[in-house]
Amino acid sequence: MKYKKIVLFFCVALPLSVLLRTLQLFFTVETETGFFKSEYKTAGFYLLVIIIAACASLAIICFTGHRRPEHPPETNIFLALSSILAALGVAAGVYDTRLTGVVMPWQSVLLTLTGVMTAVYFILFAISGFAKIKLSPLLSVLPPLYFIMKTISSFTAISSLALISDNMFILSSLCVMLIFFINFGKLYNGIDNEQNFRKLMASGLVSAVLCFTQGIPHIIINLVTDNGYLHTSNAANFSVLSFGIFIAVFTFSHCSANNIKVVCSHEAIKTADEGFFLD
Repeated sequence: MKYKKIVLFFCVALPLSVLLRTLQLFFTVETETGFFKSEYKTAGFYLLVIIIAACASLAIICFTGHRRPEHPPETNIFLALSSILAALGVAAGVYDTRLTGVVMPWQSVLLTLTGVMTAVYFILFAISGFAKIKLSPLLSVLPPLYFIMKTISSFTAISSLALISDNMFILSSLCVMLIFFINFGKLYNGIDNEQNFRKLMASGLVSAVLCFTQGIPHIIINLVTDNGYLHTSNAANFSVLSFGIFIAVFTFSHCSANNIKVVCSHEAIKTADEGFFLD
């Protein structure tokens, strides 16, 4: 499928999912418990199904795309700013009050350690394109390590609670972001070039939809109700939204026409050099 059609589908799926989730929280979910209201349980369930179907459809059509950038994008101002925002999101996620006193000590230590290193990585990533700092590709394994610990810690924190929609969204967001950053690391280390571009696009765009759908509606409802809906913390909402912004910016930068031109230019130079030496 053409890249423009994929982007169009994403531009429809994201605001639709955010709108449906916002309506779901305001009208079908009890703010005290997080469960669906008995009279609106069916409506709430169907809204959830539509959001899941939109994300699944987006992932499927991404795997039909043919735009194939093989190299990471050059750092631009938007990518740098979103990377700094992601670093702030890591800091907010590390000190998420939902996890305080709930997770095991070793989980807290590893979450903090990987979080600090990941925040530093995103700051260096932001300035690398302008200060001409060359980051080691091995450093790109830090975000996946952080998200492994974040997923484990979040699951530990909510495993004793009912599987309400809030928990489903945060866990889904973390799992898909983990998949994205695994592909992100593979991209920077030149692993699985044949299929990685499709996996990165699919996980990136779906991550963005899930992150915006998790973050924005909860921020809105807490603003309207004066922090009356506390099944997810404001720190967690900001953290997941900031990562959604970074992932969306990186995915679009990676798949942009400019990055494709850079790849083609590099390949043309390489071919010309090979031809020169053959002659």
